Formats: sequence, C-alpha cells, structure tokens
Amino acid sequence: MRILLNTVHLEKAGGVANYYNVIHPYFIEDVEYYTIGARTDSEKPVRILFRLLMDYWNFTKKLRQNHYDLVHLNPSLGYKAVIRDGVYLLIAKLLKKKTMVFFRGWDLGFERAIRMYFFPLFRFAYNKADAFVVLSPDFKDKLINMGFRQPIFLETTVADDTIFERCEAESLIPSKEVSDSPKFNILFLARIEKSKGIYESLDTYKILKARHSHISITVAGVGPELNKARQYADSLKTEGIEFTGYLRGDAKHKAFIGADAYFLPTSWGEGMPNSLIEAMAYGLPIITRPEGGIRNFFVDGGMGFLADSKDPSVFAGLLEKLIEDRPLRMKIGEYNRLYAREHFMASNAAKRIENIYRSVIECKN
Repeated sequence: MRILLNTVHLEKAGGVANYYNVIHPYFIEDVEYYTIGARTDSEKPVRILFRLLMDYWNFTKKLRQNHYDLVHLNPSLGYKAVIRDGVYLLIAKLLKKKTMVFFRGWDLGFERAIRMYFFPLFRFAYNKADAFVVLSPDFKDKLINMGFRQPIFLETTVADDTIFERCEAESLIPSKEVSDSPKFNILFLARIEKSKGIYESLDTYKILKARHSHISITVAGVGPELNKARQYADSLKTEGIEFTGYLRGDAKHKAFIGADAYFLPTSWGEGMPNSLIEAMAYGLPIITRPEGGIRNFFVDGGMGFLADSKDPSVFAGLLEKLIEDRPLRMKIGEYNRLYAREHFMASNAAKRIENIYRSVIECKN
C-alpha cells in the first residue's frame, strides 16, 4: 500500500505540521509526504503564484511517474485551502487516483458562504473524493447535510508517545503533587490570533493577577497578532506575562512541565487542537470553550472547565477554582493524562489512519 499525503511544510508552526511530524514515525505502510502551501510566512504575491503552479505541476508529474494507491489531502474548510486542495483533488481524479480528504478545521463563516454562493462548485470538486475524515461529529453531520454520501471517518489529533514516556521517566505528576511552591503558571500555547482568544487570555490574567500575586502566564506561539498582543500586554501594566515565540523540542517540553493549567479561550472552528491534546498528555487541567471537536469529547468538570461565554471574568472564575484547589487540579491532571494515553497516542492514531486507507482503497466504487 503506497500513499501520497499532501501536507504543509513540516518546519512551519501550526497543528497540521505538528500532527504529521509526530505521526510519521509510526506509519508502517509506505506513506510519502508531498509538501504544499507556503514555505515561509512572508511570500510575495508573484512568488505565491509561481510556487502554487510549480506545486501543481510537480504533483501531477509525481502521480504520473509513480504508483500510488491513494492520495490523502489535508485542507481546512477555509477559502484558501478549499480552493487550493480542490485543484489537487481534481488533478488526482483526472489521473484516476483514489482520494481521501481530511478536513483539519472548519470555518463556520466560510461554510455559510459555500452554502449561499459556492455550493455547486464545492460539490463539483469535493464530491469526487472517495472518503472524508473529520475531527468532529458535527463536521460529519454537516457534510451529510450537504449531500455527501461517501464514507466519513472520525479521527483525533495526537500526542507523541514520547511525551508519556518522558513524563513517566521524569516522574512529573508526583513531583507536582508534592511541590510546596506557591507559584501558578497559566499556559497559552497556540497560534497568536484573535480567534484563538489571545486578548481574552491577557484580560483574564489581569483580573486574576489582581487577586493572586503569585501567578504568571506564558504565551507561546507565533501568528499575525503577535506584535499587537505584545503591545496590548504592555498596556495592561501587569507583571508576570512572558511571550516565548514558537516552541518545539525541549523548550516546548519545559513550557508544559512548567505550567499548572492550559488555557485556550478559542472561538475558532477547531477540529481538535494539538496543543490541547498535548496539555492533557502532560497532565494539565484545561480551561477552554466548546468549539468544534472539543465539545464532542471534553468532560466539563472532569478534564477542566468549558465556558460558553467569552467574558474574561467568567474565565477568571474557572481558573480560580484551579488556583485555589491543588487537589482538584491534581485529580483533573491525572484523569487527563490517562485519557490522553488511551485515546490520543500517535502510534495508535497511525494504525487507525492506515486502516482507513485500506478501507478506502478496497472499497469498490
């Protein structure tokens, strides 16, 4: 079984790159990655057009010169990715390749635009896919409602198996239980943009810092709002805010083990955020919102707390429960670590994806 998998550049920041970096060592079958999309964050329009045309050309040549049993595409349901990957899908089908489309995220505003203005074009392209994979039952229901009758599989994002091994080797959970340190560090690790809740995070922290002088917040990530978020943080005149930029490897590990809670007040149509899953693997309680795939697995009160509101005072109240109750956050953290081990290990996800490949390849059209 030979698969051609289109993915973003694996050196780029973001959940898709992280997912395919983490899962790749656990594939048993021949899964070849083909890089698409921007290679840097500062491409000029002429360069974008040239690169896009060359990507399509090389993709076509690759499919003509090699035998692949399946082409695996990875768009989010957003206007750029849907258009770009729609062309890849049409090329693959013209060359008589089976195709699987894994929708990584879901922009609700773009979904409305599709339904109102572009539905025939969307159906024309994506109805040619042989199967879909989504990260939320809600997204599956939406595809069915749009009239797609192909198999639709539910998957999860993943945490690298080495996280569990490293945490156990370093005895991180017991060390947190016996720590006498009064500090409490909140971790926001995500792309720095409005829809991920960066400003709500900073406003929430300002409220909490006025009540609890020993707390701090680490903001890890890059994105279009990074400079503005730094300026906004300065304007709050509140101590204990650290911006780290994009983290990977040991630096990312240290950010997770140095945190006491993970905070993601997102309003984006999340699939299932990688960083949230990683935080669970590290045994952190979670404060987030019920967006996308989060609502479908998150146990409110068991894994942390969900807030329908985007009001910083509401988030502050939920985080305060964790700040003031160490046994509660230890209990939640242990539950999350065990849940992540059972459901989100990359090695298990790789097996599930390969089983989906087999199912799609063997399906008679």
